[in-house]
Amino acid sequence: MVKRKRAQRILIIIFIILFSLFFLLPFIPLTVWSFTKQWPWPLLLPEKWSIDSWKYLLSASGRAGEGIVNSLIVAALTLMGNLLLGIPAARTLAQYEFRGKMIVFSILLAPLFIPYTVSIMGMFDFAIRFDFINDYISVAIAHLLVTLPYFVATIWFQFRLIGRKLQEAAISLGANEWKIFIWIEWPLLLPSILLGSFLVIVISFSQYLPTWIMSGGTLLTIPLIMFPFASSGNSSIVAAYSLVFFVPILVLMIMYYLLLRINSRKHFMDRR
Repeated sequence: MVKRKRAQRILIIIFIILFSLFFLLPFIPLTVWSFTKQWPWPLLLPEKWSIDSWKYLLSASGRAGEGIVNSLIVAALTLMGNLLLGIPAARTLAQYEFRGKMIVFSILLAPLFIPYTVSIMGMFDFAIRFDFINDYISVAIAHLLVTLPYFVATIWFQFRLIGRKLQEAAISLGANEWKIFIWIEWPLLLPSILLGSFLVIVISFSQYLPTWIMSGGTLLTIPLIMFPFASSGNSSIVAAYSLVFFVPILVLMIMYYLLLRINSRKHFMDRR
């Protein structure tokens, strides 16, 4: 028994080390590239080092701060749209039967399988006609089209696991739909909502084409700032921007982990 526990611990440690290497190894060449302008093959390390890329990134011309702020605003608006539309849609599709249910489900998941360029071009024409829609909202709507299928699929699966028995028991005790959602469904949905929200923000952060089309290239997010340097082959500046781009993602990962831990402890204390 003791040998078996030791073997399990060793396997866990090996898995953690391999996962850490898988996660960290891509950042090593990015970090090296960000501090040099040339890294010819087959040199293991560059001969000359430089901080010019970081100087440019942190300067007013680099506009890294503007890109991060714009990306965060668009991601927040996109997340709000997913929460308002995705949760009711997932609940309805998971717990109710009606005609055309599969058609509705297929339409919601269609952006996963169908190129969305045509749809976004149509949305761009719509936004031009209604010019009161600002760039943040129009871009968030485009990102909503891309992210909603992932969010709905995540929440739909959790609603399927919850089932209808708890709701029926609450209804028999006189609870209305709103109380059922707040006191029964929301605590059970929270881990899936956190995961879906994390996916929505990460996907929104990485969108280039929808942002460029809907804003006409005027709303500078991190992908739009990086693209000209990537297309010109400036690996040093692209590496610096990539590292900065990862900072808010890392913060979100830590927040996601902490919120899951808090939610798990809360459930544990409630059960006790």
